[in-house]
Amino acid sequence: MKFKASFDTTTKIISLIATVLVLVIFTFLWMNLKDAGIMRISLMVFVTFLALVMPYGLSVTYYQINNEALSVCRPFGKKQFPITTLTSATIIDPKLLRWSWRVFGSGGLFGYYGRFSNKHFGMMTWFLTRRNKVVYLQLENGKKIMISPDDPEGFIREYNLLKGIQ
Repeated sequence: MKFKASFDTTTKIISLIATVLVLVIFTFLWMNLKDAGIMRISLMVFVTFLALVMPYGLSVTYYQINNEALSVCRPFGKKQFPITTLTSATIIDPKLLRWSWRVFGSGGLFGYYGRFSNKHFGMMTWFLTRRNKVVYLQLENGKKIMISPDDPEGFIREYNLLKGIQ
C-alpha cells in the first residue's frame, strides 16, 4: 500500500527560500562569469546541482509497504527495509524528537532526512517530510527509523495487518 508524504510548512518555507537564494546566486554568477570559460561555468552548474538537485533527489516522496518490504521512495531511488527485519511500528509524540541534532543529513531543505540523535532515542535515521506525524520503526538489528506518512494510523493498521498483529 502507498502512503503519501507531504511537506510541512517549515519544510516548504526553507525549501522555497533556499531555492530562490541559490537561483539568485546562480543568476548573479552567470551574468558576471558568462565570458569566464567552460571550467567556471561547469563549476557553477556542479555547485547548483549539489545545492538543490541532490537534496531534492534524496527527499521522500512517498512510502510503500507490502509483504516484502517497506520502501522509502525518493526521486533518486528507493531505500528498502525487508518487512521481516521490522520488529515494531508505533506513532510517537513529536515532542520526543525535540532537541534532536543532525549528525549528517538535511534539517529542512526538502525534508528532514539522514542521521539524527537525541537523548530519548539515541542515534536514528530520519526519512521525514514533516515532524508532527511520526512513525517510529524498530529494526531487528537495533536500528531506529523515523518516517512521516500523511496517514500514520493507516500506516500502522497496514503494518499490523502485514505482520499478523491483531
